[in-house]
Amino acid sequence: MSLESEVANRKLKLAQSIILSSIVIVIFIPVITIAAELTAPLKEWLKNTFYHHWVGKSLISVIVFAAVCPLTFVIPYKASLERINRLLFILVTLVLLGALAIFGFFFYDTFLK
Repeated sequence: MSLESEVANRKLKLAQSIILSSIVIVIFIPVITIAAELTAPLKEWLKNTFYHHWVGKSLISVIVFAAVCPLTFVIPYKASLERINRLLFILVTLVLLGALAIFGFFFYDTFLK
């Protein structure tokens, strides 16, 4: 493998690692948000540990992102633009589904419960 192709692959792997980490976070945030609303001890723990439950969810999200990104980067594989495009589609879909899940939960909790 030439130096140019190795550099190009590393750039693609970095992009792919960032997208994969984003996918994990986009799944994590709606889950932790809804779980904290349904489980008082979880919400209290977040509040007591991090001053506010929003701050707690945010800091945990940053830590998870910072852990997943390098882990997915060091896994040996050849990245490709096709896989990045597929992962971006998955990411956008999950962002929309996560937003709908949070909105739906709070709509139900506020108006239908």
